Amino acid sequence: MVKKELEFFHIGDSLGGNQDWCLDHMMQLGGCAAVTACDCSIYFALRRGHRALYPGDPERIDRDRYLYFTEEMKHYLHPRWSGIDKLSLFAKGYQKYLEDRGEHGIGIEALEGSSDPEEAKKAVLRQIDASLPVPCLILNHKDPALEDYVWHWFLLIGCRYQGEDPLSEEADFSVLTLTYSEAKWVKLDALWETGYSPRGGLILFQENKEDILTPTAAVSGAETI
Repeated sequence: MVKKELEFFHIGDSLGGNQDWCLDHMMQLGGCAAVTACDCSIYFALRRGHRALYPGDPERIDRDRYLYFTEEMKHYLHPRWSGIDKLSLFAKGYQKYLEDRGEHGIGIEALEGSSDPEEAKKAVLRQIDASLPVPCLILNHKDPALEDYVWHWFLLIGCRYQGEDPLSEEADFSVLTLTYSEAKWVKLDALWETGYSPRGGLILFQENKEDILTPTAAVSGAETI
């Protein structure tokens, strides 16, 4: 099996941030987009050299500093009655944050959930190979086993597959999801085929390599196991 994972960050013993930490009740209920954006920003600052994206030292983050950061990000991706239920809303809000931080080396595109699952697999592979996290939005879903992802923003930080062709039926292509500081492997086909319309989709980052100040090898292993 081929397995690729981003070298993500910890806050204490927690992998990434956690929406449950938020002091604002509305953020606890609907702050998943802002928390996802915070985690992307810290990762970009710590692993990709975009230091302007985190207002502090990304190597010395505790829960209090993280919560302060979520309050700042809330101004760009604030909870609302229907949630941030479109990729365009996330892209617009986070793009504004990037601009306000003077960051012009990161572009944003969207892959709609109506796209073919094969396109989603190709996109995830490209992003992980480029050491980039993948924000993912799932709206309604037919599978009760995936209820933790319903109407929710979270991150994809890895992928794995069997054999040499990740797009083959035998590959059993899975993604490593991260939400509420917990990472789980989920089959992408199961996650993508929600059974509902409209669907969510993926946010895809593009990085201008000339703007990377201190690039790091952030993919821990094109590991074969």
